Amino acid sequence: MDPKRPTLDLTPEGEFRQPAPTRMDRVLGMVLRYALIAAGVSVLAVLAVVSVVALALLLPILIAAAVVGGGILWWRLRKLKQSGVIQTRIVTFRTDR
Repeated sequence: MDPKRPTLDLTPEGEFRQPAPTRMDRVLGMVLRYALIAAGVSVLAVLAVVSVVALALLLPILIAAAVVGGGILWWRLRKLKQSGVIQTRIVTFRTDR
């Protein structure tokens, strides 16, 4: 038999036989498991930090836009009052049966 040719060891079901895991394989598997858990936790922490930073950056812009919009509405209503135009009020009627 030629030593350069690979030996295929198959089970009766047609699957390849795997060598029994060594102690080092088990230790490396455990280390890999903990490394993946740590990576997942760190990804969640990074996403939390990014969301807090985005909120901290966008909240002042939102407040400024609300103040500007409120100021424009106030100015328009003031001009309408000065010109004598009656303000439009929205009234809803509820019918309770």
